Amino acid sequence: MRFSVNKSLLLKHLFYVQGVIDTRSTMLILSHVLFLVKDGRLFLSSTDLESTSYTSLPINAEEDGAVCLPAKKILEITEKITDEDVKISTNKTNQLEVVHTTGTTKIKTLPAEDFPQIPKPEDFTYVATKSATLSSLIQKTAYAVGGDNLRKNLTGVFFDMTTPGKIRLVATDGHRMSIAEEELENNTQESFVLSKKAANELKKFIKDTEIVQIGIGKSFFVCDNGQTSILSRLIDVDFPEYNQVLPRDLSNTFKVERKKLLESLQRVSVVLSDKARGARMLINKNEIEIRSTSDEGETTETIQISEAQNNTEAGFNVKYLIEALSSFEEEEVFFCVTDEVSPACIYSNKDNTHKQLSVVMPMRV
Repeated sequence: MRFSVNKSLLLKHLFYVQGVIDTRSTMLILSHVLFLVKDGRLFLSSTDLESTSYTSLPINAEEDGAVCLPAKKILEITEKITDEDVKISTNKTNQLEVVHTTGTTKIKTLPAEDFPQIPKPEDFTYVATKSATLSSLIQKTAYAVGGDNLRKNLTGVFFDMTTPGKIRLVATDGHRMSIAEEELENNTQESFVLSKKAANELKKFIKDTEIVQIGIGKSFFVCDNGQTSILSRLIDVDFPEYNQVLPRDLSNTFKVERKKLLESLQRVSVVLSDKARGARMLINKNEIEIRSTSDEGETTETIQISEAQNNTEAGFNVKYLIEALSSFEEEEVFFCVTDEVSPACIYSNKDNTHKQLSVVMPMRV
């Protein structure tokens, strides 16, 4: 294998495949990236056996071939080279040589035959969507994904495309839930659960293109931007019936400046600890008073709101409220707390609460 390549272009594509590298596995090959030179292009592949990234880039090829390289090592080497172009080749001792102006770096390789044979399903139903739309939906929901592997159906983002002309993403860990919805021209009625890791990887490479194709096949999801794709095995369990737990009573709703409430909660959180994670919110006619107490101290914050219908108070996990408010972009949001046993609801559109909705369950404080 022998070729030369633009350093910046190679670096860009190496970043694409880094996300699914598995450095904790007992299988050494999963910490490597497959380099394949063929037909004047360099094809890069990485996998953790659940998700796989594929990408390709043009090169000046002198000799075809394939080899597996330690992913983080080749990324670091490429980052530190100052040359505009990099010369790469393999030698007879199973080493890769990276030649640049000031020297040569050699690293050990593994045989390309050791790289896992990852299935590439072809029977996909594709839907085109704007990259910005997909990225925004993931940003607004993925923070609420659960981390408990014993509840596998809560460890991914639920893609609901069963309503014609709509795409809705939902995530929950059992204590909070996030929903975001956008219009989408789709001719399919599909729903599936995508792992949080795969969902976050999508955001990395789709930002460079305006339109992407997302496809659903048997047990797999794929997203393709024309030169790079990520293939992920779907979580094969049913997502909870989230519509059944959505709050119906939003009567005690008021408007609040999102940034001011967020900053107050961040200040309140300073005195909290792992044992004391909650704060009490006292909602009066035109203001919210937030109180937090722990062994390390106490804080009280007061901010103005639009008129609430009823005075009430309830306790909430401050971290959950901060993450929920951080996912919104609007200067003002609607906030609803009905009573001390009902969840807090934060939403951006009064006529369509599912445009973006965050639900946080109360806690005893």
